[in-house]
Amino acid sequence: MPSQDHSPFRCPCCAQQTITELGCYEICSLCGWEDDPVQSASPDYPSGANRNSLLQARRAWRTKGLCEEQNIKDS
Repeated sequence: MPSQDHSPFRCPCCAQQTITELGCYEICSLCGWEDDPVQSASPDYPSGANRNSLLQARRAWRTKGLCEEQNIKDS
């Protein structure tokens, strides 16, 4: 899949180039992950800017195409 908006950095969750500046709480336009530097440094941390840990969000993205647990329950 080509990058969404030609941004220079990959989203920590979906790995697409949608982030313009790392660690600035930018929200990915593709998966909705908020780029939280704490969660990037500690991918098993289940709090912060996102409900799920980064590891949970990556797993959900790969299997369901969603990074938030709430979205999975609602789908």
